[in-house]
Amino acid sequence: MPKRLLLEGSDIEELLSQVRDEHGPGVSIVSADRVRTGGFAGFFARQRYELTVEVPDPAERPAAPAPAPPAAPTGPAAAADPMTALLAQAEEQERRLSLTGSRTGSPASASAPAPQRPAAAAPSVSLNLAQAVPAQAHVPTHAAAPAAPAAPAAPAAPAVPLVPEDFVVETGTENRAFADMLASLQRDGDTGGTGALLARAYQPPAVAPAAGPERSGAVVPRAFQPPVVEQERPFEQALTELGLPARMARQAVGSDMYTAVKRALAGLAEAPAPPRGAGDVLVIVGEAHAALHVAEKAARLLNVGPAQVLLAARSTAGTGIHNTRLLNGPRSAQQRARKIHRDNVPYVVVVDSTPEQGNGEWSRAVADALGATAVWAVVDATRKTADTARHLRTLGKVDAIAVNAVAATGDPASVLDLDIPVSYLADRPGTAPAWAALLCERLEEKQS
Repeated sequence: MPKRLLLEGSDIEELLSQVRDEHGPGVSIVSADRVRTGGFAGFFARQRYELTVEVPDPAERPAAPAPAPPAAPTGPAAAADPMTALLAQAEEQERRLSLTGSRTGSPASASAPAPQRPAAAAPSVSLNLAQAVPAQAHVPTHAAAPAAPAAPAAPAAPAVPLVPEDFVVETGTENRAFADMLASLQRDGDTGGTGALLARAYQPPAVAPAAGPERSGAVVPRAFQPPVVEQERPFEQALTELGLPARMARQAVGSDMYTAVKRALAGLAEAPAPPRGAGDVLVIVGEAHAALHVAEKAARLLNVGPAQVLLAARSTAGTGIHNTRLLNGPRSAQQRARKIHRDNVPYVVVVDSTPEQGNGEWSRAVADALGATAVWAVVDATRKTADTARHLRTLGKVDAIAVNAVAATGDPASVLDLDIPVSYLADRPGTAPAWAALLCERLEEKQS
């Protein structure tokens, strides 16, 4: 009973020699395949060959038939395409074996009409697999290729065999699918009729254009942005401790103390000048003695005498003001206003009012009765800014403030949080240079 063997190796010629040496010339080759193993994504793979042979039983092994010249197609087509010659010889072998009742004949070959010949006279078709099959293809045993024309009965000269005559390729149903695939590759117009696959240039996939650089992921160049260099502010913390608002202390840039303080005070609002028109009234609200001190400076600035300085309070005791210049309330202030507005010089009126007295509404009524042209308030720098702001709100509209007791506090600049122009800073006008001199003096004291 015949048996089938599977042989593997890296060289087809060595496998054929091994079959000839071990099993003799009667062995039948069922299939021959080239297999690629290993590698990654088709690269670096190793190739080997698998050869399936059928070895007949020694008792049933027939005697080797007499060699006969193989029928090979003539003409330029056969010389140019060895694969076509291989397929034609396989078809001829299949046809002959089907007529002699071979055990491996296919139905397709049995249906082909051919003149019957004795089984003993059937010649064997020798095929050289290593030369006739391209390196890129497997060896087919059955293909749907057009059959070559039959060789003449008595050729003039024997053709040179393609392979040794010791091997017989039998056709079967195992490799029909592969043979059909190979035949379709041969019919493909891109192969150029040689059976070899042509390499094609790589075509990258088309990418639809995006709507903008943000979608496509492209890097959009941006304008150069210079690095932000933090400016030196060595006096910011110290000025904040002196009561200067943080928004102003932030502007004290630079290593020079006076320059940095001037920059911090650059946005300081200037106090309006005291009214000096005929019949104008400047009302100064505050503690009586401190307000009278500011009133004397304003009177000298307006070039008016003591007769034009009035006091609105409960009493003139300890003030040095004559009773004829006393206004004891809104009614008295309204009566005196008729004369003031007819006069040709301005007047300065001091209104005694402090947060402790809680008479802010009374002071406001006196200023309204006098028809005040401007209202100044004298504030104590030692008092909390929040308490001072609450008292000033009861006075109505305040045009400027005069800061008193500056030397007695550690944060004299806290009154700048009131957002009211400073008319007097202690004994001098509350200008930006006056504030800069005061703050620089305090900074030097901190550093010493």
